[in-house]
Formats: sequence, C-alpha cells, structure tokens
Amino acid sequence: MRHRHQILSIAAGLLLITQFGCGDGDSAAPQAAGNLTDGKLDGAPADPQLQAVPKASITQVSQTGSGPALTPNMVQTASLEREQRDLDDVDGDEPSLADEEVKIQELKEGTAEWNVREITRLKVQAIPKTENVEELRTARSERNRKIIQLAMEAVKQTHADKEKQRLFAVCINHLLEAHLQQALQGDQESIDALYDHSESLFKRDPKSQSAADAGFTVAKFANTSAQRFAKQDPRWIEEFVKQSRLFASRFPQETVRAPQLLQAAAETSQLYGLNKQALDCCLDLESRFPRSNETAQVLGLSRRLKLKGHPLQLAGETIEGGFVSIDDYKGSVVLVVFWATTARPFIEQLPEIQALSQKYRKYGFEIVGVNLDLEEPAIDAFQEKTPLDWRQIFYSSRDKRGWNNPAAVFYGVRTVPMLMLVDHTGVTELVTSDAKDLEEPLRSLLRKKTAANAK
Repeated sequence: MRHRHQILSIAAGLLLITQFGCGDGDSAAPQAAGNLTDGKLDGAPADPQLQAVPKASITQVSQTGSGPALTPNMVQTASLEREQRDLDDVDGDEPSLADEEVKIQELKEGTAEWNVREITRLKVQAIPKTENVEELRTARSERNRKIIQLAMEAVKQTHADKEKQRLFAVCINHLLEAHLQQALQGDQESIDALYDHSESLFKRDPKSQSAADAGFTVAKFANTSAQRFAKQDPRWIEEFVKQSRLFASRFPQETVRAPQLLQAAAETSQLYGLNKQALDCCLDLESRFPRSNETAQVLGLSRRLKLKGHPLQLAGETIEGGFVSIDDYKGSVVLVVFWATTARPFIEQLPEIQALSQKYRKYGFEIVGVNLDLEEPAIDAFQEKTPLDWRQIFYSSRDKRGWNNPAAVFYGVRTVPMLMLVDHTGVTELVTSDAKDLEEPLRSLLRKKTAANAK
C-alpha cells in the first residue's frame, strides 16, 4: 500500500509538471522500432493541450509494419471492441440504456435517473470557445467534478436496488471516465479514487462488468502514465505490468482487453530492459489466453526472452545469393547483429562492434548480420561508406524483408540493434540491445573456448 501511495503521489507531481510545461514535454515510452529508419527510442512529444481521454485503447509499443520505413514518432494503438461502454447495453440485453434515458419523462430532481440525465447534458454541453489553455483546463475540470458528484449520488441510489443494476453500471462508467480524465491531469484525489473504486467494485461483485471496467480503467491509467513518465520513473512500467496481470487474473472472461493489456505490457517492459516482467506477461498470455492473436504475436518475444542458455536457431539467404547457418560457425564465438542502414542506435554502436571484431577475431570471434532493410541498394550504399566484413542474412523475396525477415519474426525482434552472443557450441550467452554489454562476456566465452580446445 505504501508503494502504491508513493508512486501515485509521484504520478500526480509528474502530471502537474507536464500540465504546466515545467518538464521536457516528452512522452516516456520508447518507440519500438516505431521509426526504425532512424532508430528512435524516444517517444513522441506530449500534446501541451488538454487531450481527450481515449475511449478504450491501449498504446502498443510494437510495430506491425512490413519493414523499417515507418512514420516518425508514431506508436501503434490496439483498439478494443468495446469502445462505447458508458451508454451501450452493458449486460447484453435490450434495449440500450441510451434508449432508456431518452424515454425517461418528467424526472424528479435528485433521483438517479435525473442525475444520469444531467450527466448526459453536461457531456454534450459545449466547452467555452477560447484559445487559453488554462481556461479550457479549468472548464473541463469543473465539468468532470460535477459529473463525479452526480455519478456518486446516483451510485448510492442504485447500488442496492436489483432492478436498477443496469443504471448502476452506467453511473459507474460515467464516474470512472470523469475520474480518469482528472487523474491524467494530475488530480491526486481522482488517482486514489480510481484505485479505490476498482477494489470496492471487485469485492462487491468480482464477476460484474463494472468491476472489469474499473480494473481496466486503472490499467489504462498506468499505461498512459508509463508512456509519459517512464523515463523519469521506470516504476510506472512495473505498475502497468502489475495492473495488466492483475486484470487478466481477475477477469479471465475479458478475452479482448486482457490479452491486449498483457501484450502491451510485455512489449513496453522489454524495450526498457525489464525482461523478467516482459516474460511474466508473455507467460500469462500463453497460459490464460493461448488462442488469442496477442499470444501468437508475442511468441517470438517470449522465445527471445527465454533464449539464454539455449541453442540459437538461425539460418537464411545471404545478400550475395548464398546461404548461411549458425551451424557454420561451430567452434567460434559468434555475435548475431540485427540491424538496418538508417537505424540511429545501430549506427551509433557500430564503431564499438567493429572494434570488438578487430580486437578479437584472431581469437575465434565471428559476426553474422541480419539486415532489416527493404531495399538492397540501401545496403550497398551503406557499405560503400562503412564496409562490414560480415555475412548478411537478407532475402531476395520482398515478403521476407524488413520486419518480416524470418529470423526477426522467430525471435520477436522489433528494435535494432538486437545483439545475440553465442558460445563456441552454439548456446546463447547474452541477448542485449547495447554493445557496451558485450566485451566482458565475449572475453569469458573466448577463454572458455580456448580451455575446451586445450582439452
């Protein structure tokens, strides 16, 4: 509980810093090869204007494009099927509550029905036209506070009435949405309220849709905060992972939202080097939702996260038209480098990789490249300026290039460089995206190889 209070207090502070322009204004989530063409791992700038809270979407950090040439500063989102829950038919029967509200006539002021009508009126009421950001923020905050007050009163009036449970569910959705908008602007009271409502609704009825919606709202808040503030405080990623896994365990019936949360949490974690958390999310997906699309999409990531201590599987066409396999290098220590010609992090780390090659090649060190470009001329032009004396896996078939390179798919590679260090027997010792991690384990593996040869 203390940890939650600390991180939520930090959240409020960070949100207020962003809100009033005292921070650097950058979103925290790295681009997952979101622009592999320049290899950015920094996020898109946060909008200084108040942003509407997304109805029901989770920011993904993985790309699904066919190759590295993707739009700069873009992250993929995964929309949920339930995007309009607040006034839709929440329990699956008819008619919709939206229709019921329209049919309500001569409402008595102060009743639950009257409160819901007032909430609806407030939500469709136009915000004052002004270019002053502070005035807009104040107007929206005042509206949210009124909605919260009305919704709380309606919840009290309907929670114990079995005949008004559908109305109760609508009130809960209005309440959660208003609190979420306030929480994302740094309101500590609303941040605490989101967590408290989630717990109380789960205790009230763990199988209710309202409990699931509340749990998802908390996870969505953690997701947004991780995207915005993980650079300042990486604990937000851990919080997002925690809430995603909690949602999946509490609501196994949520076969759309739970897998999307787990996939997003896994992808985000691995980008920040939190491999244990990423693997935990992958394993949850595999065990709880084995048939979901998200599970299929993280199989490569899961395979890569479990790769250390296991043989590397790698083979493919070379750019010269031949064929190369990791088995060709048995007896040597091998570094596999996933790269692209315009990926800035790879270009920045290339001198260090080349220095390792020059320093240790005479001791039995080899490099194999896996290129993720779409066009062969781009590779030729790059090597004219910066020659690479490694064999390169690059397919003649265009449908096997870029992110569709079979090796990249097999190991869930979505950012470059991705570096895999393999010992002289073909067993993987290290998987990293930072060349600075390589030299010490490389030296150890070379000593191990020398000792084995001496025997």
